[in-house]
Amino acid sequence: MAGHRFVSALLVLAMLAAGGWYWKKQGYPFPGITIPLGTRVDSRAAFDDWLAQDPARAARFAEFERFLESRDVSGIVPAWQLARVDGFYAERCEQSPFMIPPEDSWPKIVPALELVRKNVVPQMGEVQVLSSYRSPEINVCAGGASGSNHLDFAALDLATVPRRRGPELYSDVCAMHRDAGGQSGMGLGAYFNPQEPQASGGRFHIDAAGYRTWGRDYTSRSSPCARLLADENMSETGAN
Repeated sequence: MAGHRFVSALLVLAMLAAGGWYWKKQGYPFPGITIPLGTRVDSRAAFDDWLAQDPARAARFAEFERFLESRDVSGIVPAWQLARVDGFYAERCEQSPFMIPPEDSWPKIVPALELVRKNVVPQMGEVQVLSSYRSPEINVCAGGASGSNHLDFAALDLATVPRRRGPELYSDVCAMHRDAGGQSGMGLGAYFNPQEPQASGGRFHIDAAGYRTWGRDYTSRSSPCARLLADENMSETGAN
């Protein structure tokens, strides 16, 4: 009996490993249950170690924190998360998972942070930053849009805390964008395909570069918002 349990355990581990290989091959973080892989490359502990390696880097980050305070946008998200490049792609592309954006780009993140405070957090709750500034090298390796606002430190890729995934999350994100309205100037990247719900990593993009929405191929036609909001309206109508 014990031998059968051992063999069954090995089979489960093999299936999990194969699933992880598949999703990494597709370029997606693991959906659903995340297989424990030790300390995250872009965790707070990893950031503190990275900062401690270079006193000049630590001094520059302290200047960045003072800038955020001066523009009244500190504390909306943890400042250290704004140094996240993108842990998944940084590891895959053999780049540092952290980068302090160029100083002349710091003001460009302020409008996006204000949207997070005014619109995102009130409707979605606490969020964490998965990716902010990206170097051109990381952006190309990650398959980002050539005109990505991440290149100018003017966009944030976010996830909820605790992390949600699937159609309900993106329905809420799309409703948040709808409720913000055109006057908000909010751009929403809703990276979800209703035909492939298992590929959802729970990530969404926010910027202040104009009111629009898009999906997985960075075009408006791939945005799931129209369909998800229509499904939501039909459900509400049916309930009444």
